Amino acid sequence: MQKKKSRMHTELFFEAIVWLAILIILYFGIMFVLITAYETNYSHFLRAYPGSFLVRPQFQQNFFLSFTMVYIVLSITFVGWRIYRRLRAVQLGYVLDELHYISQGNFHHKIAVDEKNGMQPVVDSINRLVDSTVKAREEERRIEQSKDDLITNMSHDIRTPLTSVIGYLTLLKQEELKDPEKAMKYINIAYDKALQMQRMTEDLFEYTKVKQVDTKLAISNINVVRMVEQITVEFELESTKVGREFQIIAHPADNIMVDIDPEKFVRIFSNLFTNVFKYGGKGKYIKIIIVQNQEDTTFTVENDGAKIPKNQLKDLFQRFYRGDKSRTEPQTGSGLGLAITQSIIELHRGEIYAESDNKGTRFIFTIPNRFETDDKYEEMERT
Repeated sequence: MQKKKSRMHTELFFEAIVWLAILIILYFGIMFVLITAYETNYSHFLRAYPGSFLVRPQFQQNFFLSFTMVYIVLSITFVGWRIYRRLRAVQLGYVLDELHYISQGNFHHKIAVDEKNGMQPVVDSINRLVDSTVKAREEERRIEQSKDDLITNMSHDIRTPLTSVIGYLTLLKQEELKDPEKAMKYINIAYDKALQMQRMTEDLFEYTKVKQVDTKLAISNINVVRMVEQITVEFELESTKVGREFQIIAHPADNIMVDIDPEKFVRIFSNLFTNVFKYGGKGKYIKIIIVQNQEDTTFTVENDGAKIPKNQLKDLFQRFYRGDKSRTEPQTGSGLGLAITQSIIELHRGEIYAESDNKGTRFIFTIPNRFETDDKYEEMERT
C-alpha cells in the first residue's frame, strides 16, 4: 500500500514538473512574439496616433505585467486541473488493481484509501458489495451443509426402525414361527416401527415445507382460546397416560381473535405437547396461558416437569437436538418438532423462546394479532 502511494505521488510530482516546464517555455515564446511585434510596429503606431497612450512606455509595462499575472493564474489552474485528472485516473487504476486481486479469490481483502480521498465513497460501496457477496457465499455453503446434515441425520434415524421392520418381516416370511401369538407380536412391532418412520417422513416433509422462502399461510381470524381447547381435547388421552392435566388461562377474556393459519397453529401445540410427553418427565399439569394486548398475543405452554439446564435452552430449537438425558434413552421422534414449531411461528411474524427453573419449564411465543402481507412486512422491516 505504501509503495503504491509513493509511486503515485512520484508520478504526480513529475507530471506537474513537466507541465510547468511546458507552460514556462510557452510563456517565453508568447512574450517573445509580443515584444517583437510591439517593437516592429511601434513607429507605425506613433506616426498614425501621435501621443497615443497605447504606445507609451508605461502602458507597455502595465500590459506585459497584467499578461504575466493572468498567464500565471491560468497556468496554475490548468496544472491543478491536469494533476487532479491524473490523480483520479491513478486512483481509479489502483482501485481496479485491488478489484482484480479480490476477483482472484481474496474476498476478505479490503481496499484501503485515505479518508480525504475523493474515491472514498466508491471504495466504501465496493467493500460493502464484496462483504455482501462473501456473506451470500457463506450462507450458500451453510445451507448446502445444512441440507447434507439433514439428509445424514434423517437417514440415520430412519435406518434404525427400518432395520427392525425388515428383521421382523424376514422372520415372518421364513415361516419359522409356529406360535400365532409370537407372530402377532412381531407384526405389531413391525407396524409400530413403520408408523415411527411415517411420522419421521411427515416431520421431514413439514420442516422442508415451512423452511421454503415462498411458503404461504392460509390466514384466518380465529378465536385462539376455543382452538386451544379443541386441541387439548384431542390430546386428552395421551395426557392422561402420563398423568398430566390440561389447564387453560386466558386474559383479558376467552374471546381472543388472532390472524393465524389454523392447520399450522395446531401443529405448534401438537409439537409442544408431544415434547412435554416425551421429555418433560413426571408432572401434574400442562398449563396454557394466553394473554392478548393491543399489538400481539403471547402464548405460554408451561409444565412442572424436569428442569432443562440453562446451557441447553438456546439449542432446543435446533434440528435433531436432544438434551443429555434424552440422548441416553431411546426416542421415537424425528428431532424436528421444535424446529418446525419455531419455523411456523416465524412464518406468522412471531418469535419463541424457552425458560426453565425449579418451578417448571415454559415455552413462550408471541404472534401479532394482525398478519401483515409480505409487502407491508418488508416495508416495516426497512423502517
